[in-house]
Amino acid sequence: MRQSKRTSWGGPREGAGRPSGEATKVVRLPIDIADAARRAAAARGGSSSGIAAFLKGEVRLTASAPLVTESVACGFPSPAEDSLERPLDLNELHGIGPPSVFLVRVAGESMIGRGLFPGDIAVVDKARQPRTGCIVVACLNGEFTMKTYLCRDGHVILQAENPAFPNIEVPEAADFTVWGVVTGSSRVF
Repeated sequence: MRQSKRTSWGGPREGAGRPSGEATKVVRLPIDIADAARRAAAARGGSSSGIAAFLKGEVRLTASAPLVTESVACGFPSPAEDSLERPLDLNELHGIGPPSVFLVRVAGESMIGRGLFPGDIAVVDKARQPRTGCIVVACLNGEFTMKTYLCRDGHVILQAENPAFPNIEVPEAADFTVWGVVTGSSRVF
């Protein structure tokens, strides 16, 4: 009878596991954002579970259109050729392009007082430091939220811009991170 030589089973294997790099953290995301992250990562040929590919997306298109130099009142007729300026690049307008900038779809109505409505696309810059009065995307105890950032006497308050929603006072012991500052938004009617 022939005996087979047994090799070692189990234990760590060279090159196995998650590659080292940026520190990670488990967070809860709305299902539509998590699904979009998976699709974006899969489209790039990467892991379908990583949100990093979603948040560090690349701008692949340049969108521009002619810019009318005059302010337009409602009911303005078609612009004349002499009222046109160089084309306006929407990526340039919103500061899209640097790796610190990402887009997020607005959900909920807590920010309608600042002009952010459900379905709007918010432009968020992770490189900007939050200042009192700016709108931020923050992660509080594993949950994402978009609110006005207020810092009073060393205490952080996330202010809703709709009286139907409460403000959130961030406890000192909370797991709290500002992911970025909202720099603009886009809405399609």
